[in-house]
Amino acid sequence: MTHDTDIAMLVEQLNEKQKQISQQLHSGNEQMRGLAKRVWRVQENERKQIARELHDGVGQLLTALINQLQQLQKGDANIGLDESIELARQALSDTRVISRLMRPRILDDLGLVPALEWLVRIMSEPGKAKVELHHQVDTLLESDTQTLAFRVVQEALTNAIKHAQAELITVNVIATDSLLMIKIKDDGIGMQLTTAESSQGFGLGAMRDRVVAFGGQLTINTQPQQGCEIKVLVTGKGIS
Repeated sequence: MTHDTDIAMLVEQLNEKQKQISQQLHSGNEQMRGLAKRVWRVQENERKQIARELHDGVGQLLTALINQLQQLQKGDANIGLDESIELARQALSDTRVISRLMRPRILDDLGLVPALEWLVRIMSEPGKAKVELHHQVDTLLESDTQTLAFRVVQEALTNAIKHAQAELITVNVIATDSLLMIKIKDDGIGMQLTTAESSQGFGLGAMRDRVVAFGGQLTINTQPQQGCEIKVLVTGKGIS
């Protein structure tokens, strides 16, 4: 009788353990599906942004150029060829900027640090915020890790300049064989921490999803009128 009781208890424990494993697998699958949906949403939002920039920027320039060329064709003396050439140059310049921001060749050709230096120069154009870059990259990062770091910095700089109205932004990047740490701090208008943690606005959700996909952590420290500090930490063997 005791032997049968022991077997029954063991079976019950195994069934309970199996139930727990099943619940954990279900929970893990739900989390993966949720992450996949958010990553898909990030991709769609990026496509929308590119489409909007092409339509509102390059599209309008090309429309104006076509109108000028049509007037030139009709012999309108008030339209100069130099103006049309300048419009074409501006459209080409805008197209190149969009193309580089989508996937800068310098990231593939020269690596993360030169790509970040280029990004800082682009984002620090006259009339925009001053951006300072400090880096200590002591290892050759994997391509995906470099892309992650570049996109995090790019998104954070865009948020700080466009939404936070920052005047000074400091970027720190540290990378070793098993650690990647990024800190972006600005002196902008900040926001409520609850708003930042909800990840609903200003691309913070997209940034967090990128980091989580690499098994990393993203923390935000901000208050209204006190700027914002974003920290990213990724550890593991897959970094370099």
